[in-house]
Amino acid sequence: MRPLRLAVMLEQALEVGGGFQQPLNDLLWLRDWAAGSGNEIVVYSPYPKTLDILKEFGVAARLLKFGPLDHVFLFLKYCRPFDLVQIALKLKSAFERTLIRDGIDVVHFTSTSKRHLLLYELPFIITIFDGCHRDAPEFPEVRTFGEFERREILFGLASTKAAVVIVNAPELVDDLSRRYAMERERAVCIPFSPSTYVNQSTPDAADDAAVLARYRLEPGYLFYPAQFWPHKNHMTLLAALAILRERGITERLVLCGSDRGGRDKIDAAIRSYGLSDQISIIGFVESSELGALYRSAAALVMPSYFGPTNLPPLEAWAVGTPVIYPEAFKAQAGDAALLFDYDDPRSLADAILALRNDGTRERLRAAGHLRLAQFAAETEAGHRQFARHLERLKHRLALTAR
Repeated sequence: MRPLRLAVMLEQALEVGGGFQQPLNDLLWLRDWAAGSGNEIVVYSPYPKTLDILKEFGVAARLLKFGPLDHVFLFLKYCRPFDLVQIALKLKSAFERTLIRDGIDVVHFTSTSKRHLLLYELPFIITIFDGCHRDAPEFPEVRTFGEFERREILFGLASTKAAVVIVNAPELVDDLSRRYAMERERAVCIPFSPSTYVNQSTPDAADDAAVLARYRLEPGYLFYPAQFWPHKNHMTLLAALAILRERGITERLVLCGSDRGGRDKIDAAIRSYGLSDQISIIGFVESSELGALYRSAAALVMPSYFGPTNLPPLEAWAVGTPVIYPEAFKAQAGDAALLFDYDDPRSLADAILALRNDGTRERLRAAGHLRLAQFAAETEAGHRQFARHLERLKHRLALTAR
């Protein structure tokens, strides 16, 4: 039986943060799987910068951008009646024709890519990180200008047409089965893992000090790495710091991430609360600097509304930094975080204060390491299950002439 030739799509830009780092983890595992199983992977990305990053890991990738005809094809696919024309004429998109010319058997999307709508002949695997447009439809980034409707089309078709659906939490399997009638046996749960850059980062006092000096920081700050979206809930964090300041407690905060349209309101809130002297906004940072920034923090504080899982808590646990996290995501955090109500700034202020209690930091560090070990075991089990699905696909596709 000839090797399975699997296309691996890395379509998230580096600036997306966790949306890039987790697919990178998936790719590195798939590279090892292919080497050990006698199969092949072909990596594609629309970003030249991603190709350069992958070279650092010894991975050769191909540039594959969205062409004008792909955009037209995709627009027509959103207009459902086009399916009838496609079936009648057996039309293939330029995207799919390229993959077929490259000898691809299966396409693995490492994110919830709209490009799966461009596939007529090739089977695909899809990754679904969350269902937050359903969980919190009040946020404009998942509601306005047809975004909600677009996601419904993507999620509905992806979860029912995909040969395998990769998720990061059991709750998401329940949600997709309930909302879109996804077949449960097609789902594979592979929890998030700390970013490769953070995992490979080793403590070095001089190197860490150099990173802090670059951004004019002193150790002991609260840290929140997140893009500036409304759902990231920076506002509740700022309100909590203002409450602490009224109590005579000054906490420093470091924010990093790309601006997705919410930065102006955050800047205005900082000025309104009088917090300018406590907060450093350092913008997008290089992945290689994240380890030092986590290690130098008193705690990760993450008030995001979107879950049920997020990458930063795992990265904080990996370097022994305490975590303050919404109680809504307790299923991910377990007992390895101080929990709070993400709609209540006073609850968050109290959680930040609780970090000062004797023994709390040590308890959280120990619990974080245990939590990481639990997720590592679950990830290994998920990878084994995924590998079995890939071998079944290989066998079934061998029966189909193309």
